[in-house]
Amino acid sequence: MVTTLEALHQAIIASPEDRTVRLVYADALDETGDTVDATRAEFIRAQINQEAAPVAMPFHSSVRRIPELFEEHWPRWWRPVCEAAGLPLPYVPRRRLRDRIVRAVGRELKPANWPYLHTEHDTSVHLGGMSIRFVAGFPEEVRFLNMDPVENVPELVHRWGDAMPLVRLAFSFTVEPVQWERIHGPHLERLSELTFDSLLSNTAMLVTGSEHLTALTKLTVNPLGANADTIRFLATSRAWPKLRSLHFTGRLNPDAVRDLAANCIHEHLEELDMMIGTPGLFGGAVAQALTDVIRLFTQSVTFPGTAVVQWADFGPAFEALAAAPWVKKLRRLRISCDSPTGILGLLGERLYGSAERAADLIPDAAVYSLVNAMNPDTLERLTLPGAIIGPSVREELMSRLGTRVAFG
Repeated sequence: MVTTLEALHQAIIASPEDRTVRLVYADALDETGDTVDATRAEFIRAQINQEAAPVAMPFHSSVRRIPELFEEHWPRWWRPVCEAAGLPLPYVPRRRLRDRIVRAVGRELKPANWPYLHTEHDTSVHLGGMSIRFVAGFPEEVRFLNMDPVENVPELVHRWGDAMPLVRLAFSFTVEPVQWERIHGPHLERLSELTFDSLLSNTAMLVTGSEHLTALTKLTVNPLGANADTIRFLATSRAWPKLRSLHFTGRLNPDAVRDLAANCIHEHLEELDMMIGTPGLFGGAVAQALTDVIRLFTQSVTFPGTAVVQWADFGPAFEALAAAPWVKKLRRLRISCDSPTGILGLLGERLYGSAERAADLIPDAAVYSLVNAMNPDTLERLTLPGAIIGPSVREELMSRLGTRVAFG
């Protein structure tokens, strides 16, 4: 017979976004009268409070207890996940005299909680190249740093759905198609957020064709290079009928922005966040900087699809966004640029001339066209790259939109 706690736990897995169910679960834990259960209930409530008011809550006594509680109890809370997913249980050193002697002389082969690690002041459990973070009291976020197999440890992948309320999945490396296929499955059906720090076009084609991502509401992606195919795959996918938020963390050139404007079919999109500029040859912020250095020193070398663009070239791209019907429905729009600073900025001035760079702005008419296309009654936040927008435009928009507009 299923107990109340077991039924509530299954309800949490079935509805991972519902915090009310988790609070009911915490109440049920308190009612057991067990001090261990009461500690878990305290942890759940503290993380939910922190989530509800992330700015003010760090000073609340319950939130300050989160690292302490997790440090002491995470192996006990992680163990049921391992049992459900078929993973090895955290290793518990035996207490026999012989075992204590072995540990005392430094011959213990396995550390406590092996094969899992936990870093202090964090609520994550680490296994090889995978990190699982507890949010709102439960492990709901998985980030892959790599997908190298861990010796003698089976993969968690296809039993996630039975083990935890998976909400967010992220990849910190370039995912090959075969690696995505290892991840893909019905356990992703309740996933609401997906992040790719660098995405290949052939992997994007598989992701956008998935039948298991219908609950996705937020997608964050860095398309490698100026790959038009990737942009079109993402813009035209019907796999995400609930998508509300789309973030591009890699630079998009004018062609990519125009492709997005012309092809996007996500009718429920409320938030767009994108970085504009010359796309990097590689993924990641450090690699983007390396790309800039390569370009600055090798101006005679042509990189296919990644020619250096001027900010004025984004005028037609802004006008294309203004003409796109879906842009009018956006509540939040953020456009940024990562103008090089420090050594990169200095080299840029030497090679291009500071006066020429200062004069390179997005045309005023294009900026006004985009802003005028947005619905002033529903617009909540507009953030534009102030460094490449004329001062008169900035002044006019601040007068018109007040605190709803910002310049990054």
